[in-house]
Amino acid sequence: MSWLDVAWVALAASSATLGLLNLYIWLSRRSELAHLLFFAMTGAIAAVAAFELDMMHAATAAQYAEALRWAHVPLALAVMAMVGFVRSYFRAGRLWLAMAVCIVRAVVVVLDLTTGENINFAHIATIERVVLPGGAGFAVPAGTLNPWWTLAQLGNALLLAFLVDASITLWRRGDAVARRRSWLVGGGLVFCVLCVLALALGTFFGGLRLPTVVAPSFLAVALAMGTELGADTLRAAQLSRDLRDSKHLSELSAQVAQLALWSWDAATSQFWMNSIARGLFGLPDQPPRSLGEFLERIDVEDRGGVSAAIAATLSRGGSADLEFRVTQSPTRWIATRIEAEVQYARVRGISMDISDRRRVTRELMQKREELTHLSRVAALGELAGSLAHEINQPLMAILSNAQAAQRFMAAPDPALDDVRAAIADIVEDDRRAGAVIQRLRAMLRKGEIQHAPLDINDVVTEVLRLMRSELTSRGVVVGTELAPVLAPLLGDRIQLQQVLVNLVMNACDAMQDSTDNRRLDVRTRATHEGVEVSIGDSGRGIPATDLERIFEPFVTGKEHGLGLGLSVCRTIVNAHGGRLWADGGATAGATLRFVLPQGARA
Repeated sequence: MSWLDVAWVALAASSATLGLLNLYIWLSRRSELAHLLFFAMTGAIAAVAAFELDMMHAATAAQYAEALRWAHVPLALAVMAMVGFVRSYFRAGRLWLAMAVCIVRAVVVVLDLTTGENINFAHIATIERVVLPGGAGFAVPAGTLNPWWTLAQLGNALLLAFLVDASITLWRRGDAVARRRSWLVGGGLVFCVLCVLALALGTFFGGLRLPTVVAPSFLAVALAMGTELGADTLRAAQLSRDLRDSKHLSELSAQVAQLALWSWDAATSQFWMNSIARGLFGLPDQPPRSLGEFLERIDVEDRGGVSAAIAATLSRGGSADLEFRVTQSPTRWIATRIEAEVQYARVRGISMDISDRRRVTRELMQKREELTHLSRVAALGELAGSLAHEINQPLMAILSNAQAAQRFMAAPDPALDDVRAAIADIVEDDRRAGAVIQRLRAMLRKGEIQHAPLDINDVVTEVLRLMRSELTSRGVVVGTELAPVLAPLLGDRIQLQQVLVNLVMNACDAMQDSTDNRRLDVRTRATHEGVEVSIGDSGRGIPATDLERIFEPFVTGKEHGLGLGLSVCRTIVNAHGGRLWADGGATAGATLRFVLPQGARA
């Protein structure tokens, strides 16, 4: 066996070894098609090398022609696998060029087996043996060219164009990895095809006396390609280790933060849960076996909403935030964020127990309602004298009318028309007193917040009617400018009355040092935010530095004030989705405004 034989056997074995390694990688990672295509290409190269060795040792022209004919079959497979590899690995190369290369190569194989002795020669007349230094020799054919030989070279030219186009596309992506693959793999393949094309032209037209060197050219490129694929495999292995470490750290973090992690595969209906999730949903031993079993752990009132949210995110992707109860004793509140991977039909969730947080929130709301109620009672306490006068007036009128009716009835000839008029006045005054008492009872009552559609103009009118005596006793002239048509609001009537009472009382207090021109302007108007209410006074004004400070708790300008009124008012307005603020000069006049969203938006 000569050194030439050893070289060709070695390159065939190397090609086969590279291919088998990539076949093993593909069997463990079926999604990476490039490894399977590389195996097909290197296996075909090994077969081409075997046929080339047979041609070098051919003793007759017929033996040489037969080996050359069948060498084109694995050569076509190698070219097609190469094209597929470039498309899969580079994610580049024009599809029509790739299809053209494969079609031409397939036609070449058909013509190779059906015309002449092979696609290269119509007839090989003779072979000549060339001896190299060291005693190695090989056969060189001589004969008549097959006219279809040019089609094979056209296929090589199309392959060259495809490889150049794919390499340029890859290079233009700009990142370092893409450019390395472009010049190392893409450039190597272009060089290989150029060598094969030049050798074919030189052999058949230039009189070159060389053995066929298709396999060695392909092997050189295969080594470069295998090196790049191997680097990718190593990077993937490192990434896998990093992912395992990351998963371990995530699970450890979840344990420390008491986060429940779970996922549901819709395709297989399988659940995965960490230990915290199993405990949270009352499944200490194993995760649920289906979505139905998982939903059974959720309170029946919340079950439909959770099921709908999972279905919606699974169909459109994205995420959703949920709060629901689980059926345990005592009942637990769970906050959950779910995210869907639509392409894998999988839903992932992160859950945590918020029972304590909801309890604290509920207690805070109760305290806030108590504070709001106390503030309302305190404001009405300041109006006690005026409210007593407001009630006393209809009571005095009732007494006067009743006494008059008695006098009319005591007369020898009673004037029944006058009696009827007196009784009618008594009924009207009774209703007036009853309305005042009813409004007071509503504002003094401690109850749950009730949001309902309301007209803010009605609320303003009710408050001004309730405070009429107070405003009169303080010498305040009230001017109103209420928008005739306003969108309805969604709010709690009593709380909004409380806000207006506080703002009007503060305006009156701001004007108490004024000897004249005590004017209060109340306006409503529609804005792009909703409905705005403004209370303007002609008092001492508010310094610019205090326009925000006056809303802080326990900040007051009154001698005996607590400093909670405006703070509570802002809390109420914010709870209605609105905002409360102050405008005013430092020496004269101030206006407090609040805006509330319309009912549809609230």
